[in-house]
Amino acid sequence: MKNYSLVIKLVVCCALVACCTFGLSQSPLYAQGRTLSAKQLDAIVTPNISQCSSSSGSRVDAASVIPTNNAKEFPRARILRTLHGMWRGQVYGDYNKDLRVDYFWIIDTQRNEGLLIAQRTGNDSMAGLQPVPNAPKISYLMCANEGYIPSSEGGSQLHEFVKVSDSIEDAPRILGKATGLALKAGKAQPNLSDLWQQIVASGYFKSLPAVAFAGALYKPMEIEPVASPIGPAQLSLKLYGEYYGGGATQLKFTPGVPMRGVEYVQFVGTTATAGDFFVASPGNGKSYKVESFYEENYDIGFDNVTFGPLQDVGENAHPKRPVKGKLSHSSRQKKRK
Repeated sequence: MKNYSLVIKLVVCCALVACCTFGLSQSPLYAQGRTLSAKQLDAIVTPNISQCSSSSGSRVDAASVIPTNNAKEFPRARILRTLHGMWRGQVYGDYNKDLRVDYFWIIDTQRNEGLLIAQRTGNDSMAGLQPVPNAPKISYLMCANEGYIPSSEGGSQLHEFVKVSDSIEDAPRILGKATGLALKAGKAQPNLSDLWQQIVASGYFKSLPAVAFAGALYKPMEIEPVASPIGPAQLSLKLYGEYYGGGATQLKFTPGVPMRGVEYVQFVGTTATAGDFFVASPGNGKSYKVESFYEENYDIGFDNVTFGPLQDVGENAHPKRPVKGKLSHSSRQKKRK
């Protein structure tokens, strides 16, 4: 049987990751007085597979590090406005020569939660949905290395989510189409946690709905500015995830048994030709990492993660709301028991 290894942004695609230490040269180019050109900034906010071939060494190219003069801080309301909605995912690369996945992410920044599905069914649950104007993208660059998933034999990958809706009202239909379940919304504004529980309770993740499949509920999603040692504040994003999966995935799931972990990153903001972006890569903020809470054998780091351009807060955007219900790690553990 061909081993369809479902590799997605989630930890569900991963086993072990080789950690890399990135060092900055003591070149004057890293001085805080320097300024990058528009062309250099455009390259930084647009990850691509070719960047992997030039990142094998430990030294970081000065042109890929955003200096203080180019760093920006953006209103939290714009960040929430941009993330809120539905995103269609796609994988670029040559891993297993077949990267077609029914792949999407629905984010509700009002309730601080998100729901992600990836499965090899041959379907596209968001077919017919077009990108919103000047569509924001969330991009995850995964460079192949020894002892890393994807492996050096498989090749590097770029996982890209394009925003196709500013609303989550259609979430029950999309999730029903993806899973084949008759999901009940129950409220004018769909509750992703409720929809997730319906999917779990149905036994969907105990079955074999696809050759390879995975899903996650992120709750809470913590989005906060953090002080920078110099220059504008950076952006901290933490996603506390519950993961299910099965089939021919790289990470071997026990059917119907969840894995739990946290994804966390610290972004630097900047302005490029296409608009305002956030970047996390060597030399910029803190790299995106995924770690397990328990004994599951997975941890992963991403080479480059970006999102943008940020949307403006329009009349139809939901109002800025404070993040509620943040729990310490110990409190979160108790609540799950």
